[in-house]
Amino acid sequence: MTGKITGFLGYFLLLTNLAVASVETATPVLRVYGPGGPYHALSECADLYRDRHGVEVQVVRALPHDLAEWIRVDGDIYYGGAPCMLEEFVENNPGLLDLASVELLYPRQVGIIVRAGNPLGIEGLGCLTEEDVGLLDVKLENMGQLHNAFSERPNNLKSLVYTGRQGLRAWRNEPEIDAWVTYRSWHVKLDDADFIELPPEQGLRYTPLALTTHSAWPQQARNFLEFLKSEDAYRIFQKHGWD
Repeated sequence: MTGKITGFLGYFLLLTNLAVASVETATPVLRVYGPGGPYHALSECADLYRDRHGVEVQVVRALPHDLAEWIRVDGDIYYGGAPCMLEEFVENNPGLLDLASVELLYPRQVGIIVRAGNPLGIEGLGCLTEEDVGLLDVKLENMGQLHNAFSERPNNLKSLVYTGRQGLRAWRNEPEIDAWVTYRSWHVKLDDADFIELPPEQGLRYTPLALTTHSAWPQQARNFLEFLKSEDAYRIFQKHGWD
């Protein structure tokens, strides 16, 4: 009987060692989840990182109701559009992110997109409460906290959408919209609009990233996070409208 137990234990240890060896020799694939805003900049960084280091990085944009579930399954890195998004995610999903790893990367300038030539002469947030200024609001961007235009003149709200991509589509297709408080990173995708910057105390939001607590590739994830802090990564973010 002792011999059988010893043999079983030996067989079990062999399988365990083979499993560990399999993980160690497998090709890592990092999965990075977050909202649509920083998606294109991060995807381009991921492509450059793969070309230089041979590590596949899949950047996946997800809506809030999917994000936590997808990260919980196989996420290595979380990214957000602004610090408030990270704070909300952590509050709703305690223990999912390694808070010691949080990085607040490059800021995005917040401002007001107006029609080309600024025909209404909009100079700042105070102008948004004037009569007949048609507004666009993107719910996920949480820009309403910057101004009280919607509460003072609710009829000025001409379009309410959920994501920045939907906002871009609304701006292009709904001419009754005169102003959109949003990020410069959306303005760079438009050829027929001007951008009015807000002061730095109102108008800069940093881009949060964090490692998950259950990554299958923690060291590789840390390496990619370090790469995102490099000058090459910064230039990519700048191209996409970050400061």
